[in-house]
Amino acid sequence: MKTKFALSLVLGLMSVAANVRAQDTTNMPEAVTRAGSAGDVSAERDTNKPAIFVCGDSTAKNNGRGKNGEPMVGWGTPIAGYFDPEKVTVKNVGHAGQSSRTYYTGDWPKVLPQIQAGDFMLLVFGINDGGPPRTARDRGSVPGVGDDTVDIQRADGTTDTAHTYGWYMSKMATDAEAKGAHVILLTVTTRNIWTNPKAKFRDATPVGPLPADYDPKQDKIERGTANGQYTQWTKELGQKLNIPVFDLTDFCADKYEAMGREAVNKLYSDHNHTYAPGAEIVAESIVSGLKALKDSPFIPLLSDKGSALTNADAKYVSDNPPAK
Repeated sequence: MKTKFALSLVLGLMSVAANVRAQDTTNMPEAVTRAGSAGDVSAERDTNKPAIFVCGDSTAKNNGRGKNGEPMVGWGTPIAGYFDPEKVTVKNVGHAGQSSRTYYTGDWPKVLPQIQAGDFMLLVFGINDGGPPRTARDRGSVPGVGDDTVDIQRADGTTDTAHTYGWYMSKMATDAEAKGAHVILLTVTTRNIWTNPKAKFRDATPVGPLPADYDPKQDKIERGTANGQYTQWTKELGQKLNIPVFDLTDFCADKYEAMGREAVNKLYSDHNHTYAPGAEIVAESIVSGLKALKDSPFIPLLSDKGSALTNADAKYVSDNPPAK
């Protein structure tokens, strides 16, 4: 028996055919957090084929330049190369500097009208969600996945009510599903932050000389912001909403530790932002995870490049089908 996920894909694509026939948790100024916007709602799209919407922060969409002057690139750019453009359109509507809260209040009203039945949405936040927010300039959300709220006083004297990370993620996911789209949650993007019991690093760069007893095999990379809480909360949301989850955090962390700290550091400009080769690794990791979904609807949409990738191990993928 096909899962709800696979069945809804068929229904969604039929609906499309019918229509055709008829960034770091520190505060940033608003001017900075609005860079790399999600795009104009009026942007044209080919309704003959579905679209994959990439909804995330600067790790997904980044147009800046790194510390060595080279462009920083989010994974939402190279991921398009893993799909056949004749079969699907990849729309990177990520926005640098956004949390789940600021994306939901600022970008989501522009993105949601673009989504159609049969589309896909890759949803990932958490790097900029550190909270709770206390002022109108704070971009974070309330920690957790429950119904807790915090009232924030705006400069004009009015009040803004902030919800939890889980509340915003759930709203975006269910909004998209209500339009017939297929949502996949990604756990928070792995950051280039390392620890070792015998050494101290600033991100991935040693602070001072390495001691004689330093062992690089003991280097460990961060596994999710807030000690992995956002990774865990995303998994809980997937279970609650019966939405597939790919554990991007641990998939890349395991890959990076196998590569080694020095090799990984060359892929990053800082602790968050990748250069093009780093973005390529994250993109191929995500596609490997999408291929590993049960009855994956992404497989028929892949390019030769995407088809050549090995599926992610099952331990990184949670299909979260509804109870029978």
